[in-house]
Amino acid sequence: MKEELKLNEVLQYELLTGRFFIKKNNKIIREIFPNEDGYLLFYRNGIRYKFKANKVAIELTGTKLNDTLAVLHKNLDDNDYRLQNLRVISRSVYLQVKEAQRNLSGILKLIPHPEDMFCYVLQWKESGQERKKVIKDVVVAKR
Repeated sequence: MKEELKLNEVLQYELLTGRFFIKKNNKIIREIFPNEDGYLLFYRNGIRYKFKANKVAIELTGTKLNDTLAVLHKNLDDNDYRLQNLRVISRSVYLQVKEAQRNLSGILKLIPHPEDMFCYVLQWKESGQERKKVIKDVVVAKR
């Protein structure tokens, strides 16, 4: 069973650079880096701990997060942990932003219609569902 861990006794966060450090007896031991999934992994007294780096950054600045809140990277770079880049928003707004980001990064597609050469199929994701719409006007479809 894991003991209750006080983050501010174990980790230090630099607001301006977004760097994290492991502490022991209030002395910095070494820098710790988030993995490719954005988690800080470390061992304390033989126990493995895993925390989302963006949530740790917010909590170390004094803001408590609950299940209805999420942390958004304002510049959409999930590897930028500077405090000026992090913002606490509601989980529902966070999911909308992430869905829009996925659409803009490749899920949103304009495909020539397989049967009608003057039509296009617009394909995107909305509310977790894949949507398709046939558009007959080429100019409207490209806009």
